[in-house]
Amino acid sequence: MKIRWSVLLVGTVAVGCVSLSAQIPTRPPVGRSAAQVAQDEAHCEAYGKSQARHHGDHYKACMITRGYATNWDMDQLGWIIGVAQTRTHETAATVMTDLAACDRQADNAKSSTDVPALTPEQATVIAGQAQGRGFEGWHRRPVATRMLVFCLQERGYAVTPWVQMSGSR
Repeated sequence: MKIRWSVLLVGTVAVGCVSLSAQIPTRPPVGRSAAQVAQDEAHCEAYGKSQARHHGDHYKACMITRGYATNWDMDQLGWIIGVAQTRTHETAATVMTDLAACDRQADNAKSSTDVPALTPEQATVIAGQAQGRGFEGWHRRPVATRMLVFCLQERGYAVTPWVQMSGSR
């Protein structure tokens, strides 16, 4: 029995030490210095780890408030999308609330829902994400896709190209 507890304790300690910034890809805004990126990552990592649950989501939301793009799991839709803010959002809690609301709104969209068409740029970004990265169903749910993009746009976000994990991390 003692061996099992020892292994469990080591596993728990190891998980607590894992860097969120090393696990979660983000893309900094144009012109952000390496020193500022490191400072943003450290701040958002501390914030994310201070939350009771969903540390990674809190980290990503914090990074979005600082102008970064990241990949976000739309739980209701079952899609993962690249997202960035297009206007300033003051708190990570606001980002999390907004993205969850858009996820629900898009998932509940009906074929009769009147939603604007995607711009060619939006369609290109979305189609680029659909290749084996968790957003494959977008073409089977075109109204949900348009609703998601519209809702995000209304709340000050944009679907962006997927953020690849950097080889330097």
